[in-house]
Amino acid sequence: MKHRILRRIIYALCWPLGWVFLHLRYRLTVARRPRLPERYLVIGNHTTNLDPVLAGFALRRHMYFVATEHILYTGKAAGLLRALFDPIARPKGGNGTGAVLEILRRLKSGANVCLFAEGNCSWDGRTQPFLEATGKMVRSSGASLVTIRTEGAYFAEPRWRNKPVRGPVRIGVVNIYSPEELKSMTPAQINAHIAEDIREDAYETLEKKPAVYPGKNLAAGIEHLLVMCPACRSVGTLRGEGKRFSCRCGLSGTYDEHARLSGEGVPFGTLAQWSDWQKEEIARLPADERELAHDDDLILNRIEAHARTLIARGRVSMTPRELTVGEQSYPLSEISDMAVRLQGTVSFSLRSGGYYELVDPGKERYSGYRYYLLYQHFREVSHDFGNQLLG
Repeated sequence: MKHRILRRIIYALCWPLGWVFLHLRYRLTVARRPRLPERYLVIGNHTTNLDPVLAGFALRRHMYFVATEHILYTGKAAGLLRALFDPIARPKGGNGTGAVLEILRRLKSGANVCLFAEGNCSWDGRTQPFLEATGKMVRSSGASLVTIRTEGAYFAEPRWRNKPVRGPVRIGVVNIYSPEELKSMTPAQINAHIAEDIREDAYETLEKKPAVYPGKNLAAGIEHLLVMCPACRSVGTLRGEGKRFSCRCGLSGTYDEHARLSGEGVPFGTLAQWSDWQKEEIARLPADERELAHDDDLILNRIEAHARTLIARGRVSMTPRELTVGEQSYPLSEISDMAVRLQGTVSFSLRSGGYYELVDPGKERYSGYRYYLLYQHFREVSHDFGNQLLG
């Protein structure tokens, strides 16, 4: 109890600092704060790594946040983050049952919790599906449900770029559902309300509310999202620098302050259109033995009880059949789940047990998104990998 009171005091003291930080980082607008219930679970769309800060600023009252396990157990600030805010750890590319139980425990103890149900920041500015079990968890919690939505943050700080720009960002409460209302719904109905409330399409919103997101290095890191070239169909050959992006085949274009793409031979006007196209193209790739993606000198760690053990180091390669790291090979059919954190670090778990992460020792942040897209396609379509591949 003493720790909870202390954390609430720290949370309150951090609020003014958050105000200054967010207004320096973004042009932030917060909708009028409604009267909140005594105990609630907050669910919002996930656009940037700073979404917890935005949510805390929007609602102001103390909450515990669900955070990726990696953030809580690596880096110099991890210990301080755990001590001051006691977040709920959730593994990426692994089993999240423990996180769900901890969410319910804290809600039943009278605390408030904030969850970004998608689990991953949006790559293309559109809200992604979330687990069907979310509705069941919300209904059984006995707490109120508060839904929030963030707009504009995708263009101010997309996950594929490591530096933000000052552009308009808006956040606010969409709906509040009482425990009684939630009890009268099925889990599927609760999920439908959540999906409708947190739905965001960044380009649709930009059409309705035109805005400018200026900066010098707008295209820097764009290769983390645009993994396939529309001219030569190569994977992993695009690079962004300044406001321009190019492929080694000669394709070249610009990403501007209006979030639009242009250039001779560039067939798409938005990142969302390019993203849709490359997913369709990946879905057409044959399940043969060709190498589809590779990186040099990555480290594979096994994660157990928050400790990391070096398993392999060397060249990483993915074919439609397997993922290879140095001397270690993993059939895609044996990988039960895969996720990407930050700009592209791959995490995955095996059906036989074990949670792994691919790390770049040079900290150049390789683009793991292309491995994720390839895995998502080939784990489902190839009978060579088995018919029951969804973890």
